[in-house]
Amino acid sequence: MLPVIAGVEGLVLTERELELFTRLQPAGYILFTRNIADYELTRELTDELRRLTTGPDEPIIAIDQEGGRVVRTAEIGVQLPSAAALAQRGSSHHIRQAAYYNAACLHTLGVNTNFAPVLDLASPHANALPSRCWGHGTQEVISHAGVWNRATGGRGILTCGKHFPGMGAAECDPHHDLPVLHGSRDDFLREASMPFTALMPELPSLMIAHLLIPEIDAQLPTSLSPALVQDFLRTQLGYEGVVFTDDLCMGAIANRYTPAESAALAWRAGCDLPLVCHGAVDQLEAVASAYENLPAAIKDAVEQRVERFRLHISTPRPMAFIEWNDYLKNVADFTASVDEVKVAPGSPVQNY
Repeated sequence: MLPVIAGVEGLVLTERELELFTRLQPAGYILFTRNIADYELTRELTDELRRLTTGPDEPIIAIDQEGGRVVRTAEIGVQLPSAAALAQRGSSHHIRQAAYYNAACLHTLGVNTNFAPVLDLASPHANALPSRCWGHGTQEVISHAGVWNRATGGRGILTCGKHFPGMGAAECDPHHDLPVLHGSRDDFLREASMPFTALMPELPSLMIAHLLIPEIDAQLPTSLSPALVQDFLRTQLGYEGVVFTDDLCMGAIANRYTPAESAALAWRAGCDLPLVCHGAVDQLEAVASAYENLPAAIKDAVEQRVERFRLHISTPRPMAFIEWNDYLKNVADFTASVDEVKVAPGSPVQNY
């Protein structure tokens, strides 16, 4: 197993992907809009990814399916309300409904892991987060995101809290460049990280933000920093779940490192599963070589955590054509009942 989450190029696997994925055995894959044009074709793609995986555990098949502007299924008629819109509605019932509809769609597509909920605190900055957050205050984020997280997990979809240690105050979009935030560990624990620490016991995985926090590590981005991941998250806070990086192809990291370089730093920092979302077929050989050169103790710890996570993956269920059409009508009626919030400016995250 190669502990990495790889992006897939299109609607069907290419011959190069078939050979590479079969040989290198990525721990998992991530789907984007480019992979989803028809629900049956998408299910065929995820079934094939499962068939390529050897060993007793199914691969992680993940997606960013938050609602609002970060929905990868709009092409097949599934558009769900954003976290901000659901929080504005203020109804736990509506939040649970959104989670149930979301989970039903993902099960049908063969997806088992959703990179959500967003646990960052909302802010007015142009940092990729507007409308994606559950609130401006820690308690409303904990309350609303907690309802969504438990409802999603209850329907058999693994969740991931992001973006630790909290990037709401970032003043630039990490898709373009590396945001700089200031504060000690105690500063983050008092506010930005509080939703993460509160919900940590029920989160099977976390995703690390791409930030530079000089008071914690003046040299390395948070996603590649032992001071942030190993010392703060794992040792001080005691988190034992799987840790993903955000996409290593984002400008915040790609402007400074190759995917092989950043993946090696991420594993050494205490992360388990780096994301290589774009152009993975051109990068995985080098990433695999970087992994092979790691100390055995690091590889053993990573593989144990990934295997524990994969034990909890649910078997996807099929949905008949008539059921799917009924589902589409129900989800459209539900989404129309929640007033969406207006968002500006845009971010590359909504176009993937």
